[in-house]
Amino acid sequence: MGAAKKVCIYAPVHIHTDVRVYQKEAKALAAAGYEVVLLARKGADETRERVQGHLRVEGVPRYKNRLQRFLMQPLMLAKILRTRAAIIHLHNPDTLLLGFFLKLMGKTVIYDTHEDFTQRILMREWIPGRLRQFMAKTVGQLEAWAGRCFDGAIATQPDVAARLGKKGVVIENAPIASGELIDCAYAHSRLIAKPAEFRVIYVGTIGRTRGLLQMVDALEYVNQLFPVRMWLIGPVHDQAGWKEAMAKPGWKHVDYRGVLPQVEAFAYMIQADAGLITIQNIGDHAKTSPNKIYEYQRFGIPFIASDFAVWREKVGHVGSGVFVRETDALEIAQAIVFLHDLPALAQEMGQKGMAYTINEYNWERESEKLIRLYQTLSKTDQSLVRGVAQ
Repeated sequence: MGAAKKVCIYAPVHIHTDVRVYQKEAKALAAAGYEVVLLARKGADETRERVQGHLRVEGVPRYKNRLQRFLMQPLMLAKILRTRAAIIHLHNPDTLLLGFFLKLMGKTVIYDTHEDFTQRILMREWIPGRLRQFMAKTVGQLEAWAGRCFDGAIATQPDVAARLGKKGVVIENAPIASGELIDCAYAHSRLIAKPAEFRVIYVGTIGRTRGLLQMVDALEYVNQLFPVRMWLIGPVHDQAGWKEAMAKPGWKHVDYRGVLPQVEAFAYMIQADAGLITIQNIGDHAKTSPNKIYEYQRFGIPFIASDFAVWREKVGHVGSGVFVRETDALEIAQAIVFLHDLPALAQEMGQKGMAYTINEYNWERESEKLIRLYQTLSKTDQSLVRGVAQ
């Protein structure tokens, strides 16, 4: 590629170690020879390891509330420009207005969204009801304009990519198959004692829409037959749901580990017997790329997942887990009992999932789409430069 082309990835809502933003995209670009500066949430500047190139992480200023986050946009625009990056890679709708300013300044801009925010906004209880519809439509329109005005657009869902227009590219949240993150997870798992009782795990955002209440009820049902406990890992985004779950009888079977570094969360997965992802059919949940399903499979544990048509289409053929009605705690409990009572079958499911994510569906393959997009933009930039010179 000649001299390394500098890339600025701006992800103000994401923690700097975010799996998709840092572990997947930033590292893949650095490995491909790009000089990458990642601007994300963290306390202080930090230089990360070289991955066949240079990857540096810089913190964005901390904000106290959502209003302050938007008021800091001019400051962040200046910070982005100071990186002197040739390509600006923006994450999520919070960055769209900055993207339009950057295009007016002649920058090469990529927009990257991980969810369908026209649906997610409708679920935001902190937004007044009448305002949600307006904001959802506004975000959808801004994304459509971005798809036309920006140089590239990335989504994890086909429906969202279609809204982004001809430039929309689907790059899914496939799991990382190998490398330092995986090796460290296995090493760390040896520090966690293998539980004597059957152990299920849920990793992700915690709340009612993510199936918290049903999972807790399922634990109470199963414990009437044999001991089972759940490792619960992730941020609590629904305080009312959290309090309701804690008041349930099944809560005594929950071990909440808080928000953990990705390596530690993966280590708990390795020591678990089954992974839960029984999120509710609200917003765009049924159409999302089910990242946790793939992570559970990568570490050889069977999943218990919401019976969404898109999810069945993606992984049902692998035979690596059980689909259930996500609203039915008794059915979730029956799936746990099924895996407990048939350990050989559960182990076979885990092995199938691991083989699938290592050999067929993984980030190493999916990242090729990202690199092709960047190569296309680099060639376009070079053509423009030659045209001006002539």
